Amino acid sequence: MVKVKIEDILPSGERISITLEGREVNKKRVLQVLELLKIMGGEREEREEGLGEAIWRVILQDYGDGSWFSSRDLLRSLERELGPEVKLNTVATYLLRFYRRGLLERDRRGGYGLKYRLREYKTALT
Repeated sequence: MVKVKIEDILPSGERISITLEGREVNKKRVLQVLELLKIMGGEREEREEGLGEAIWRVILQDYGDGSWFSSRDLLRSLERELGPEVKLNTVATYLLRFYRRGLLERDRRGGYGLKYRLREYKTALT
């Protein structure tokens, strides 16, 4: 039996989770679900970058080398990119979302709050 789970977050912030399960699940069916998500989310190329996308872009840009960063480090990076309108609690919320989606790992480094880094940089040495 085949099981495929597809998750996405729409520009409005709604989270969608679709699971296809059964003997008849095939590439065509998966592509249909992806097309449905594209329709529900609107054309991503035609809309402005959302805050979550901007935060993720800055994470990749400034910490894409796998270095550890705190929510305050990220806030400073965001202030350079987006200005002072982003608040620390907003940054912390997005970091938690990215962590729960498996995009980031986190650790208490030095006892001063949480540190984050991209999940793909986790090694056997850490």
